Amino acid sequence: MTAPKTRDEVLEMLRSQRTAMVTTLDGDQLVSRPMAPMHVDDDGTLWFFTEADSDKADQVESIPHVNVSFSHGDYLSVSGTGQVVQDVEQQKALWNTAVESWLQCEPDDPMVRLLKVQPSTIAYWSTPNTVATLLGMAKAVVTDEQPDLGDSGVVNV
Repeated sequence: MTAPKTRDEVLEMLRSQRTAMVTTLDGDQLVSRPMAPMHVDDDGTLWFFTEADSDKADQVESIPHVNVSFSHGDYLSVSGTGQVVQDVEQQKALWNTAVESWLQCEPDDPMVRLLKVQPSTIAYWSTPNTVATLLGMAKAVVTDEQPDLGDSGVVNV
């Protein structure tokens, strides 16, 4: 068994992710949608672009509890508080051609907002590469022992 990951190690895992599933609450219903994280601050705050009149913006403003999950290589689950903000300077700093093609406007457009997610905890599952995982599973069948599928833990942020 390996030592638990440090906060900084988990933040590096977050920074390597390109697509997230962001889950919000619509009343008592969970709603998830794919989103691209634009930046991860040193304190773990995640930044996403959204539109001022989007359902997710309404949901976060009504009930700010959010979960952001990732599953590319490593698996991460960020639980925290969301906030819809209009910060033109931050919008300009995070803007790129992909965002422009999606939103079809400029970063200072009045409809552009940022979804800021401040995490309280980040759960992780760090897995070995695919070949090592498959070999471990094959060995487990022969030896009747549970395979080593990586390490997991929770980091308070």
